[in-house]
Amino acid sequence: EFYRQWFAGHHAGLMHHQALETMDTFDRAPTVRALRLWLLAGTKRRATLAQLVSQKPALFLPFEAALLKLGEESGALENCLRLLADYFAAEHRMIQWLKGKMSYPLFNLLAASFIAPFPLLFFGHTASYIAISFGSVTALLLAGGGMLKAAAAWYGQRPKLVLARLLRALTTAMEAGLSVDRAVTLAVDASGSEAIKAHIRRQGKAVGRQPLGKTFDGCPIVPRQAVAAMNVAEATGDYSSTLQKLAELYDEGFSKSGTSLAFPPQPRRRRHRPPPSGAPPGTSSP
Repeated sequence: EFYRQWFAGHHAGLMHHQALETMDTFDRAPTVRALRLWLLAGTKRRATLAQLVSQKPALFLPFEAALLKLGEESGALENCLRLLADYFAAEHRMIQWLKGKMSYPLFNLLAASFIAPFPLLFFGHTASYIAISFGSVTALLLAGGGMLKAAAAWYGQRPKLVLARLLRALTTAMEAGLSVDRAVTLAVDASGSEAIKAHIRRQGKAVGRQPLGKTFDGCPIVPRQAVAAMNVAEATGDYSSTLQKLAELYDEGFSKSGTSLAFPPQPRRRRHRPPPSGAPPGTSSP
């Protein structure tokens, strides 16, 4: 909700500090509240987003920080704010779904934490009963929180989401006229993938001198179809109709539309049976 409100303020033409001042204070979300206050204080003193992100990296996820830098540097901050809003909204829906699935088994385990050691209380071992019961409850709550945290980390590193972020960031940077090496650096940071970052580090200075397709050829997570789309985008100069469209497909999921990158669906051909004997020429059986 934080980025959606910031996006709305930015879209309305407000300065950063005005948009951050007029939005919700997020008192029930300490992390978001701290993020808002830090950005508000920094933008009031006219610090850039890149400076604020670098000074307090603990407040931002790696790809979140990279998208803010990319948006500010390329002049496409509005698009980056919308992307962040959509991502965190989808992550929130996933966590809420997981909480719903966990609620019933967690309730049963909490009840068992008090019921299972009840014989200790019956035989007068009150201290042991209290220690075991509340120790079990504490362990369950910690395990539940750990599961939610692990689920959020897994969600952010799903290959399709990583690739969609990479392609969107490349589109934004290249269409803004940034140099190839700078565009690749910002896009790779926005992907949030350590595997892709390691691949680019191995490329060294060649990143700025070679085509995008060659840079990402053989890179983990980046399939051949995406490399081919990069080659087409560079040859035509049209990144929106190639990389951007491909990113949208990865975001939506190919399974929903039945679309395949490698083999597009083919129309089914109707089989014709030979006409029955004695039928007029040119007819066929149904």
